[in-house]
Amino acid sequence: MTGSLQRLADLSVLVFVVSSMLAMGMSQRFASVIAPLRRPLPVVLALVVNFALSPLLALALTRIIPLQPAHAAGLLLLSAAAGAPFLPKLAEFCGGNLPYSLALMLLLMGGSTIFMPLALPLLVPEMDADPWTIARPLLLFMLIPLGIGFALVLAGASWMDRLLTFVRALSNLSLVLLVVLFIGLNLKTLLGTFGSFAIATYTVYLLAIMTAAYLLGAADAPTRNVFALGAGCRNLAAALVIARANSDDPAVTVMLIVAFAVSLVVLLGFARAVRRIPQ
Repeated sequence: MTGSLQRLADLSVLVFVVSSMLAMGMSQRFASVIAPLRRPLPVVLALVVNFALSPLLALALTRIIPLQPAHAAGLLLLSAAAGAPFLPKLAEFCGGNLPYSLALMLLLMGGSTIFMPLALPLLVPEMDADPWTIARPLLLFMLIPLGIGFALVLAGASWMDRLLTFVRALSNLSLVLLVVLFIGLNLKTLLGTFGSFAIATYTVYLLAIMTAAYLLGAADAPTRNVFALGAGCRNLAAALVIARANSDDPAVTVMLIVAFAVSLVVLLGFARAVRRIPQ
């Protein structure tokens, strides 16, 4: 039974990612998505926050807080992994700029593919990251569906609106399903981390990096909420791929599960809180 539910959870993640990217491509113009990447300041700030400040903050926390070595490795791994597929959905929840959220996600995904193989041997010496291992799922399950969505818009078919409605509903349903299954299947694991500083440490990390991003985002006020969400929305999928390939210690995966649970609370809470604040 547990094995079947785990396979369903894995499938729900895949369905969510593909349907979300397809829906985003069908609802946004390619030119609008690319436009934010032509502005140097937001691009530089995003790279600095996610690939300099983030790992430095995580490294400092692992020196200050007595985490288990495997939990520390999980935190450092996540600090180098940016560009999660959940970002556009969070941008929807907070009423943020959707084209910008897609542009930011694509920028950070590409940055992670380059940064992680270079940084992980320094941050977590026992771990290694192959660029193609990271890039392959991003290409297959995110970039290709996004490109198909853009192509469908250009085709201008009469059934586009009906398809978009269906894909959005599928995305929302699969998101609810994966959240319920992920937490339900890992509830004992999450409860077992109490007293280990894992939950508290990741909460501090997440709040600190989002606060820093929100303050720095004042330089580009119309997108600061999405900018802060982008900093907090770490790429769990990329981190899991690397953890499973490089570590036999299940405590590393436990830290990633903790991160997912904490992120749900913090990121959704932030998105709801800023929803009525003008962008």
